[in-house]
Parts: sequence; structure tokens; C-alpha cells
Amino acid sequence: MKTDEVHQTEELVDGSIHKSEGIDLLGFLKYTTKLTGLDCTACAAAKNGNGSKICGFLARLFSIVVILSMLYRAITFLGEEGKLLTFNWSESNSFGFMGLHAFVCSLCVMGWTANARFPNHIKRLNEVRVLRVEPNEEIDDYSGFRKKAFFFSLPWLATLVSTALFNALQEKILFSGAVVPAYKYSLFPALAFIVWMTTSTCLAFYALFQFSMVRETEYFNKELQKASEDKKLKDPTVIADFSYRQRELLKLVNETNEFLQSYAKVAPLFCFFSIINAIFNLSFFSFVPVPYAIMLVFLLACIIGMIILSLLPAAKVQDQIVATSKILMESEDFENAENQKVYQTYRLMVDRSLKSETRIFVVNAFGINSNNLNIAMFVIPNLGPLLMMLEKLIDSNGYSSSH
Repeated sequence: MKTDEVHQTEELVDGSIHKSEGIDLLGFLKYTTKLTGLDCTACAAAKNGNGSKICGFLARLFSIVVILSMLYRAITFLGEEGKLLTFNWSESNSFGFMGLHAFVCSLCVMGWTANARFPNHIKRLNEVRVLRVEPNEEIDDYSGFRKKAFFFSLPWLATLVSTALFNALQEKILFSGAVVPAYKYSLFPALAFIVWMTTSTCLAFYALFQFSMVRETEYFNKELQKASEDKKLKDPTVIADFSYRQRELLKLVNETNEFLQSYAKVAPLFCFFSIINAIFNLSFFSFVPVPYAIMLVFLLACIIGMIILSLLPAAKVQDQIVATSKILMESEDFENAENQKVYQTYRLMVDRSLKSETRIFVVNAFGINSNNLNIAMFVIPNLGPLLMMLEKLIDSNGYSSSH
């Protein structure tokens, strides 16, 4: 086993972000967390006796103000809701539910930093990393992912700010809504920027942690496959090393999912509700200006992207965990294994891969894996067109809805 290997991890005494020898997981995200106003690493430091309790209290207080502003924004949008199956109803819901999504994101960022979740994950990732058969610095480089996360967040920023400014020029917070006081419509463009910072940072962390587990598990499977092809799995020591490493990987997944579920259990649900209404918005394009119609299309695209980011990385983790059993069952090393220990370890690894429950459950209803992801992406968006048909049916029977 590789338990004798020494891996030095430098930790900041304030309980914030770890600096590891081989993995710079967070990069510039360390600073964007602070820009959200939700960075509570001072609270984590105070809990460990390494920081000022006053700083921790002030950080938590400021975070609560940001969180309340997110809740105020979401409730205000939902409060604009008009008659059922009207444009005002769907526009209010599409923005309102994404507002609730931002509210959940703000709670997550605050909670993750206050409980030192980031350094703990990096520490566990480093502990698993040293168990590799051969080092691979390429999969330890996450700079490309962070750049992509920033680049793909820009359309979300453009959508939030442009819709907020467009409506503010109409002295509204929603195009289909009523005219509101100046203090209210002037506030929403600023809140839109905070929402972008909060949701983009939260999703980047969530996807980054999931993909770090995907990479590690995928590399484990590659090395297991190579060992199988080289007929090395018959060696009791080799397969015992792989078994120990698999166990540590599953521990990493379970421990990381324990805090990632604060996002994944609830936030995707609000995205689902929002995408249904965002699709329904398309049926009212003849009633809105072309620039605003384009903004609503971008809103729909951004929501789809967030749903994919919320579900796909977690599904890929599960795919890699199950792939371990496939590699083992297709190996020829165990059919006529003379060493009973080798066969017992083989059976243990297969059972771990197939029977360990490592999925995150959305609202405790369905576990995130590739199969459920495909079902969700097929069923939920199709509810939008069903609402369109229902609205047309109502109109054709003489009950004209207010647009």
C-alpha cells in the first residue's frame, strides 16, 4: 500500500484556502468568493481559535445582508405574478424562480466558506492523489476549467444586466409588470450584478469539486484497466492497493457530496420551474419588443446551461464509479484465480462499485445519474410546450388571456 508516502499540504492558519504542492484547485475563485460578500472563512478561523471572533461576526453579518437582498429580489419578482397562463405570470415565474436559485446559491457559498469545506475537500483530494500508480500532473491542472467557467458565465451576466436595465428604463422590474417607484427599479440592475457573482461562483465551485472527483475516479479506472491488460491484478498486493484506493475514492465522493447536496438537493428544482416558464415565454414574442425577446431567449439558454452544470458533473461521477465494476467483470484475471484473497478482493471491489449509494438526491426524489439526467432533460422542458398548447386551447374557446 501507499500509506507510507509523505504528502505535505500547507494550510493557512485562518482556515481558509489550502495551498497544495500539486493541485491549485481554486485559483482566482479564491478572490471572487470575497467579491460576492459571502466569504465567511473568518468564521471558520474563529471556530478553530485562529482568528478574531469580531471579524467572523462581521463577515457573517455582511453575508446575511447579501442573502436577504437575494431573497428580497426573488420575492419581488414572484410578487409581480399575474393571471394564470399570461405573459406576466410566466415572466414573473421565470425570473422569480431563478431568483430563488440565486438565494440558495448565496446560502451555499456562505455555508461552505463558514465550515471550511474548500480546504477540507482539497486535503482529501491530495490524500487520494498520492495513491496513484503513476503521477499525472496534467489532470491536476484546473486552470482551463476555471477560464471556461468565467467565459460561460458572461452570457448570464449580459442577460441579467440587460433585462434589468431594459425594464428599469420602463420604470419597471418586469416588462409585463406595473410601474414601480424609482428606488425599486434602480436597485435591480445592481442586484443583477450581485446575482451573477453569487450564482457563477457557487456553480463554479460545485462543478469544480464534482469534476475533480470525476478526474480522479476516471484516472483510477484507466490505471485499473491497464493493470488488467498487463495481467497484474492476479497479484494480491496490486489488487489490494487498488481496493484501498477505491475505498478512499468512495469516501471522498461521500464526504464531498455531503456538503454539495446543500446546492444539488434544492437549486436544480428552481431551475426546472424556471425553464418551464421561460419556454412558455416564447409564445408571447409577438407582444414584446425584439430586443427584449432576444434577452428572453438568452435567459432560456442560460437556465439550460445551469441545469446541465447542476446535474451532468454529478452524473459523470456516478458513471465512473460504476465503470470500475465493468472493468473488473470483463477482466480474465479472476475466473480461475487460485488465490482466495484475490477473488475476495475482486468481489469486494465489484460490490462497492455497484452497491455503494453515492448519488445526490434532488429533493430526496431522484438520484442524480446519467439515466435520470436524460429523463429530466426530456420531460421537464417539454412541460413548457404543453402550457403553450393549453393557453392556445383556452384562447380558441373564447377565453382570451391578458398578455
